[in-house]
Amino acid sequence: MKTITIRDDTYHTLLILKEGEDSFSDVINRLVSKKNRDIREYAGALRDSKVLDRLHTSTREIRDSGRARQ
Repeated sequence: MKTITIRDDTYHTLLILKEGEDSFSDVINRLVSKKNRDIREYAGALRDSKVLDRLHTSTREIRDSGRARQ
């Protein structure tokens, strides 16, 4: 048995994913053992994330810099 440190938000996410009498190890094993995941499982995963805003801004800057060189 090993002790690990995780962020509070990760702990709460794992807590939500527990089913019945699952241990945290059961939840983690279930998550890491999924080898052939369906991409549709990720649909909407970044909906509320600032990552998309930064990606949009970066993409626009790259496109604008390419137009400026023409």
